[in-house]
Amino acid sequence: MASSREIRRRIRGVKNIKQVTRAMNMIAAARLRRGQSKAESARPYAERLREILQDVLAGGVGARHPLLVKREVKRIGVVLITSDRGLCGGFNAAIIREVTRFLIEQTAEVGLLTVGKKGRDYFKSRGRPIDQHFAQPSREVKLEELGAITKRVIADYSSGRYDQIFLAYAEFVSVLKSQPTIIQLLPLEKPSAQTKQERASYQFEPDTETLLDTLLPQYVEVLIYRALVESLAAEQAARMVAMKAATDSASDMIDDLTRKYNRVRQGSITTQILEVVSGAEALEHSE
Repeated sequence: MASSREIRRRIRGVKNIKQVTRAMNMIAAARLRRGQSKAESARPYAERLREILQDVLAGGVGARHPLLVKREVKRIGVVLITSDRGLCGGFNAAIIREVTRFLIEQTAEVGLLTVGKKGRDYFKSRGRPIDQHFAQPSREVKLEELGAITKRVIADYSSGRYDQIFLAYAEFVSVLKSQPTIIQLLPLEKPSAQTKQERASYQFEPDTETLLDTLLPQYVEVLIYRALVESLAAEQAARMVAMKAATDSASDMIDDLTRKYNRVRQGSITTQILEVVSGAEALEHSE
């Protein structure tokens, strides 16, 4: 059995870890509030822009744009969004597992564009090359950070490097749940004939092609922005839950070690008392 000194040392170590995990839990909770607000505000904006784009495409007869062109799928690109850091439970493992399943199902060649170190490191360690890596953006998701990803995605599709591009990220559902999601980013889907009939007919000024030159790249950027803020919110939620669980486990461990210390201390005191009593009895007999 460990000595009382060893147990005290372990208690101090666990208390130090508990302080760290509790601080990380509080930081994640504060960041989650901001991240959740951004994620929730991005959803209606993306949906409204999609509706406007559908109206333009429905009203523009024979509208053409490089981002609408469908080709025979020979090479697929996947933009994978993960975190740069760990200590966030199964957050990264869930989206990596979903992307791995997606890769197995494809018959065409697949190239990976990673955002965040965890996804890049996982696939590199398994011998899969990474076509392009982007650092995870700051919590503010600045325009220049977002623009680098968007420009690369649009350029790669327009040049024919990829015939399809998918976006893989963790969608924030609640504090306790995130949903690994893979959506087709390019080519953008044109509205069906039925959808065109259901939508009102509009006259556009300027012409449809000019509008699409503005709206389509902006819509791609909005989809990537939404994926990034959703992923950041989901990451902070996962980290907050993981650190809360770690803090609770540390508290339980401290209680267990304290009980063990008390038993060891009590046993030591009992032994000392017995030694004193035995010594006193030995003196009495010697007299």
